[in-house]
Amino acid sequence: MRPTRVVGILCVASFILAAAMAWGVFEAIPHLEDEHINLYQAKVFASGRITQPAPPHLEPFAVPFQVSLDGRVFSKYPPGYSLMLTLGVLIGQPWMVNALAAALGVLGVYLLGRDLFDRGTGLLAAALGTISPMYLMLSGTLLAHSVTLTALILFAWAFLRALRNRESRHYPHAWLAGGLMGLALATRPWTAFGVGLPFALGALVVFVRGPRETWPIFSRMALAFMAVGSLWPLYNLAATGSPLTNTYRLYWPYDTVGFGPQHGPQGHTPLKAWYNLNHDLPIFAETLLGWPSVLGVSLTWVAIGLGLLWPDRRRSEMLLLLPALALIAAQTGYWAVGGGLYGARYYAEAAPFLWIVASRGLLKVGARPVGRVLVKVVLPLLVAWGILFSLMPRFEEGRGLYGITRQDARAIEAAGLTNALVFVHTEHWTDYASLSWLNEPSIAESEVIFARDLGRWWNRSVMKTYPDRSVYRYSRYATDPLVGLNPGSESH
Repeated sequence: MRPTRVVGILCVASFILAAAMAWGVFEAIPHLEDEHINLYQAKVFASGRITQPAPPHLEPFAVPFQVSLDGRVFSKYPPGYSLMLTLGVLIGQPWMVNALAAALGVLGVYLLGRDLFDRGTGLLAAALGTISPMYLMLSGTLLAHSVTLTALILFAWAFLRALRNRESRHYPHAWLAGGLMGLALATRPWTAFGVGLPFALGALVVFVRGPRETWPIFSRMALAFMAVGSLWPLYNLAATGSPLTNTYRLYWPYDTVGFGPQHGPQGHTPLKAWYNLNHDLPIFAETLLGWPSVLGVSLTWVAIGLGLLWPDRRRSEMLLLLPALALIAAQTGYWAVGGGLYGARYYAEAAPFLWIVASRGLLKVGARPVGRVLVKVVLPLLVAWGILFSLMPRFEEGRGLYGITRQDARAIEAAGLTNALVFVHTEHWTDYASLSWLNEPSIAESEVIFARDLGRWWNRSVMKTYPDRSVYRYSRYATDPLVGLNPGSESH
């Protein structure tokens, strides 16, 4: 079968698997706090606004990681991912954004592997990515990692093509590379910095050696990077009045990169960075390919080590390791751990580079007669292991994550409510999160308004704000979850 057909099949398979993950595990609704604010901000963008005027009473409608400033509300995160998610919101299918990103990410892995080495490397790396537990889990969410990963791996390929085609005086890859890195910056800035740093240093070396040849390439990259990357400071300017505002710190004053008592809720130190690294790296190794450890050593690291050290070593293999190492090193400067259900997601954008290196190791071993038999026997077993013991348990853990399911939304839909106000009994923020994602950013435009039941005073104030609506209380813990209230009554 022709390689182009195989990679096409892998891309389609990646999209289908991401769709299955989105609907079969996560029910195509937000669970993690980040997902809720990503979807909220995408809805704001879809309405034609950058920020949303705060409702008269914000507390009953607050979304995690939602910043309130000068009577307006917006996401603490840079705008890149929410802008991409807006495309899905406009067609009523937000989940499709990450599913399409997953397919394009697999294509990017193939293209970079092919152009650095050969088609076989590209195809094997793309296949490993398609069934990577971490990649699959993230592609089914509304988190920004899939889009950032895809932007960065396609950037790396376009960067390589631009340098190789420098004598042609045609620069589409230079424009593409700059734009993709700009998108990554406007989506996950610290991740873009970590992955982009080795490329920036490499570009500097190449430029110094041949400024006349490379100036047209790098100048176009820089222009495209600034044009797309400027979405971030422009968003900050529109939301806060300053392009340099750190919107993360508007929600949590300690939410910033660095070491010291002001970084992180209890401060951040090199010792904590070491703890975070030791916590996340084993999870990253497990979910990168889904393979087990033998005698305390992950077989994922073995495959990557073979790619780097097995004879017929190439400089490209070591260079591919640099973006991954730079990202992991950069993340040690952030106070939070990233490992969990989705894998070590703060390292996710390092994955495609490591898939290619691991593929090199497998192919070099497989080029030997004994190794060929070993790879043909062991690789299918490792893939099966990853599916059965890494991916499937995460499926089960992901279903109903945080207790958030579509069950509550289905109960409301079955009731056929119109022009209604529903107070949601909330013992934890997740009780409200099961329904809050249905609200429109402009609360009054929602057919059914969902508000947290905060007690008598708050509820009276909300009812006065929306006086013409029928009023209900919803509690998932009650025998009869949905109960109608007299608008003049005191809701508790």
